[in-house]
Amino acid sequence: MKPFQSACFVTGAHMDIAARLFDFPVYGSSNPGRLVRQPGGAGLNAASVAASLGLSSSLAGPVGDDAHGQEIRNAAAERAIADRLVTLAGEPSGSYTAVMAPDGEMVIGIADLAIYESVDADWLLENCADALSSASLWFLSTNLGKQTLADLAAQAGGRLLAAATISPAKAVRLLPCLAELDLIFTNVKEARALVAASQTGLSDADAPMLARAIAASGVKAGVITQGGKEAIFWQHGKFGSIQPPRLDHVTDVNGAGDALAGAVLAGLALGRSLADALPPAIIAAQLTLASPLPFIEGLDQATLDRLAAGIKAVQIDSQTR
Repeated sequence: MKPFQSACFVTGAHMDIAARLFDFPVYGSSNPGRLVRQPGGAGLNAASVAASLGLSSSLAGPVGDDAHGQEIRNAAAERAIADRLVTLAGEPSGSYTAVMAPDGEMVIGIADLAIYESVDADWLLENCADALSSASLWFLSTNLGKQTLADLAAQAGGRLLAAATISPAKAVRLLPCLAELDLIFTNVKEARALVAASQTGLSDADAPMLARAIAASGVKAGVITQGGKEAIFWQHGKFGSIQPPRLDHVTDVNGAGDALAGAVLAGLALGRSLADALPPAIIAAQLTLASPLPFIEGLDQATLDRLAAGIKAVQIDSQTR
């Protein structure tokens, strides 16, 4: 991957609402719990981690004309992210509500993110031109529509393109532009949905098989996470795996994948290979898993490197696994 100095995170800035259950859910009944609200979204969360680790980061896309939109802007400013968001008059900001069980696993998520599908590539290129034109890398999320993603990829003008699949339902939106991607962040469920949409017989494929399939579609590098199981990655035609350290307690899964993506981008910007950027990024994800918040203040690269010192990548044979 060629060097880059800055990243623009395109959309994915909305209000995260966590409904934390005090006990495991009883379906069809009232469940005691509490609501916790904070600015989040894949773009904001990933940009927050990347910026905290030294990568020049901007945030572009629409926000609503409401108090949530201002809270999102305030969070970007506090986290040293260049605010290139555009307020849509009379529109509400997006929100993502996650119902969380006591063990930190998500029971169900509700994405009210129509605001992202109300804009297209032409709108983004016109209204967020400064951020997009000045960034060396664009980070796209599948909160955008399929055609918008394809059009942005076609107009990247030689910039690096990274993408996050967000959910199994939305992962397939990347199909038209897979061959344009330099880097993809996904988990095994999202990867299965993406691959199964274009290739039969792979709906139950394991992560190494999925990595081979996505790489064969033209994606130059990528990471497939599997929770506490090994993460599979590829770059320059070589495949590898990393076993995360054991994590005894998960408080909240929200934001962990975003933290990994932001930390990987910060590491790559330092000139590291994906194999070297991933171990500290896994630590960033685990620290987020142990926190009730989708972003942890005060992350720094030296601390992540120290905590990741014992985590090593293992090369795997792309033909036999």
